[in-house]
Amino acid sequence: MDVEQKLAALGPEKTPDFCVRIDFQKGMRNPQRFLKSAAAYIDALNSLDALLVSSIDAKIKPVFVLEEIEHGSIKLWLKQALEVIDDDALKNIDWRPAVGKYLVKAKYLLLKRLEGRTSITDRKGMEELTKEIFDTAQATGVRKLPAYRDVSAFALAREAKTISEALGGLEKGDSVTFQSDVGDSVLTPDFVVTQEDITNLFAGEIISNDLVKILMVRRPDFLGDSKWEFRYEKKPFSAKIVDEGWLNDFRAGKIDIRPGDALRVMIRETVMYDNNGEVMREECEILSVLGITKPAVQVSLF
Repeated sequence: MDVEQKLAALGPEKTPDFCVRIDFQKGMRNPQRFLKSAAAYIDALNSLDALLVSSIDAKIKPVFVLEEIEHGSIKLWLKQALEVIDDDALKNIDWRPAVGKYLVKAKYLLLKRLEGRTSITDRKGMEELTKEIFDTAQATGVRKLPAYRDVSAFALAREAKTISEALGGLEKGDSVTFQSDVGDSVLTPDFVVTQEDITNLFAGEIISNDLVKILMVRRPDFLGDSKWEFRYEKKPFSAKIVDEGWLNDFRAGKIDIRPGDALRVMIRETVMYDNNGEVMREECEILSVLGITKPAVQVSLF
């Protein structure tokens, strides 16, 4: 009896809902990057599920249960499990089978649309996909009232970016296949989605403002590759400093900055909106450091 027959014999409660098959080149070097990609791909599917299930009920939490691993090309057989926070609307119905099938089909719809592509360039196609997913959610019949939510094309594009990042550890000739009763879809590391791709596809308007702020330093960036962590209006705030002259002096030890110090800065806030006026993305960068204030007394940063 092969693995598929053994799994089918488990019964409906244990039979996996889908399989992730990862094909790789024999004799690969650095096999850890392959295993990391496998884990990242499953994480990406779980993130996608969290978005998809919000169409039905934000209180449902999707999780995966590993039922079997088959060697050769690696096959991971996964069961679509669901948990829910107390929700009166779901108490009196057996909703799990219908929602599980919806999540498998909706994942397939997105992955099949991405198959054979090197990026996402078709905004209209992504918007059509949101309609297909909405119709699939409605078909579950879980909600007795028309209370289903649309999943935005922009949100799906962000999930596609997460999926493409998961494929980054694979090499030419490798591939990941999503297998289910609905159908199969294959993705390769040639599929790459960047934030710039998403912005170009969905941005309707970009508004930038330069303003002066005073930021309390929580954690400086000593390496120069990350954002600094601040506190502003009693909330965590992070931004990258692009004032190279000031940074060079800081790295050379000419400027002493410690947690609790405050920086007076010129900051650029950029907000990207879609064509409906919804905020897509917010970015902040510090253009210049105008001054430093040392605290007279010890300040709590938490």
